This record gives sequence, C-alpha cells and structure tokens, in this order.
Amino acid sequence: MANHVDIVLERKKRARRRRLFKFLICLGFIGLGVLIYQMRSLWFPKLEGIGSRYQNNVTQNEDAVAGGEFELNVSGGVDYTAGFISNNLLILCDKYLYIYNADGKQRDSRQHAYSNAVMKIAGNRALIYSHNGTNFRLDTPNSTVYETETELPIWFGVLSEDGLAAIVTESETYACRLNVFDQNGKLMYSRECVDRLSDVSFCGNGCIFSTVGATDGELLTKLTYITFDNDEVIWETEPLQTLCYELYAIPEGGAFVIGDDLAAYYSSTGALVGSYDYNATLTDYDFADGKAAILLQNEQRRQSTLLLFSDKSTAPETVSIDSTEKSVILYENEAYLLGAGQIRSYAFNGEETGSRTVKDAYDRILRYGKYFYLLGYDKINRVNIK
Repeated sequence: MANHVDIVLERKKRARRRRLFKFLICLGFIGLGVLIYQMRSLWFPKLEGIGSRYQNNVTQNEDAVAGGEFELNVSGGVDYTAGFISNNLLILCDKYLYIYNADGKQRDSRQHAYSNAVMKIAGNRALIYSHNGTNFRLDTPNSTVYETETELPIWFGVLSEDGLAAIVTESETYACRLNVFDQNGKLMYSRECVDRLSDVSFCGNGCIFSTVGATDGELLTKLTYITFDNDEVIWETEPLQTLCYELYAIPEGGAFVIGDDLAAYYSSTGALVGSYDYNATLTDYDFADGKAAILLQNEQRRQSTLLLFSDKSTAPETVSIDSTEKSVILYENEAYLLGAGQIRSYAFNGEETGSRTVKDAYDRILRYGKYFYLLGYDKINRVNIK
C-alpha cells in the first residue's frame, strides 16, 4: 500500500513538473513576442516591400551598344535616383547602387537593404539613407566609406561638399533631432529642435536650417543659423508665409528659399532681401553657385514660365514658353529645359542660346561633359550637345 502511494505521489510530482515546464516555455514565448513588438521600429522597416523590393536592376541594352549608342534599361518599374560624381554615373535602385562610367560601362554594383532608399550627392561623395529607417552610409565611386545607424527613424539627410552629413531624426521629447556626422561617420554635433525641420544647408562652420509651423491655418517657414562649436543661435529670421521645399546657403552669406508658392533671398544677417510670388504651379527647380532656375507650369493654358535668379537685389528674368516643360537643370551658368522632344538652353539674361531635339519621352535630364543624360521611366540614354 505504501509503495502504491509513493508511486502515485511521484506521478503527481512529474505531472506538476511537466506543467510548470510547459508554463515557463509559454511564458518565454510571450516575453519574446513582447520584446520583438517593442523593438518593431528597428526590424519592421527592413521587411517593408519584401517580395517586390528586390526586382529592380539596371542592365545595358546590348543592341544599342552594338549600334554605338548608349542605353541603360531599368527593370521593375520602381523609381530610381541618378547623379554624377566626376566621370561616374551613380544609379540608386531599391536593391543596388550601380556605378557606371560616362560611356555606359559598369564599374561596380553594391547591394543595400534599405527600405525607401534615398541618395543625395555632393562633391565627390553620395549619402544613402533609409527614409523612416535607422541606417545610412557614405559612398564614393571606389568604395563605401562607412555605414552606421541612428537611435531613432530618419526623416531626411543632407550632405555637404566636404562630406559632412546632417541626419534629421525623430526625437523622444522634442519635435525632431538634428545630428551632424563627420567624414568618418562619427557624431560631431547634435541638437534637439522644438519645431519640425524641413531642410538643412551647410554654411561655413555650421548650417542654416528651416523649420515649418502654422498660424491661423497658414504654413510658415523660419530660418535659423547655428555653428557646430556652440549651442547659441547666430541669427533667426521672421516667419515667411510659405512651405519651404528646399533651402540653399549662398556662398557670400545668406540663403535662398524655394517655397511652394514663392522664392525668397535672405542676407548674411538673416534679413529678408526680397521675395517673388509664383503666378503658376511649381514644377521643378535647380540651384548652383548662388544662382537659381525655377520652372512653373500653367496646365490650363499649356504654358510654362522659367524664372532665372542671378542677383538677390533684383527681380528674376522671366521667360514665357508656349509648351509644358518637365524639368530644369543648371550647368555652367546656363539653364537647360527638358520638354516634349526637345532640350532648350537659356542664359541668365533670359536669352535662348540653343536647342536639341530628342526622340523619346523622358522625365529628367543630367549633363556631364559634352552629353545630356536623359532619364526616363525605365531607361537612361544620352545625346550629344549641339
């Protein structure tokens, strides 16, 4: 009888141990699930678009090459970004960074795992970051200089001519955080911002940044100039009634703002020098060496207006065009317009200096050396400048 009781008790102990073991395993899975959920901001952006993201690639059209032509095909139907660093054409797709020389021969391809990848080129470097992710890196045509990550998701990034990277991220206690990294990826400056930043432009030993706010239903932009060796504000502007799309520091001091409905110059002390209201819809713009070209479009009249800013003390030169132009770039003190089957060039006095017919429909243009590089939905081509 005693042996029978001992066996029953032993079975009950083993049953309790098994139930306890199963409970602990279940509790462990629940804890792991909670931990994974709490860290979702780190891993979820890497899964976005999986299954469709890795379909985009760039190849050379062999038939075109055999015929002595330049043509690159972009497959997958996903947006790509392209730009030049010296003799190298960098093309960022959703899986790879492709590097071609100016004649269309592939030099390199580098894989990235960034969801919503963005590329900014300045000087001889390219900044690549994951929008709403936490990773970014700095590349040259020869190699990846560094790759690092931020604590919180990235809103946008800006690259200086000498390789400094301004990365604007979320903030746990403020509207956002401005982080500045040196050429080796080391954090050299950080600032918590009360207002949301819309753009950053490097200026000397610091930067000018624009913030966006609203009063009585109107969007307002304000500029702030800081240096990286202290936390004091050098100057701050009065609010301007526009939404800043892009901000450029002027070489001799001051800033130029391209807003959604106006453009404005500021002096080296932050005073508003002048502003110009648009009379049509903003389509495209470019800025280089203190000069700006802004393309407006009136869709109802099928007309375009090109504004050429070369002096902050005077009104821009205005060029009226009886067609709907798509894109504008600046190159060596001339503005180039891409329209339906044609590229036109203009001096900053408003005079048309030349034109070039192109066969197919393209959306954007680049220029390097003696060629225009034409960027279409699924191909990149080039034509001689005549």
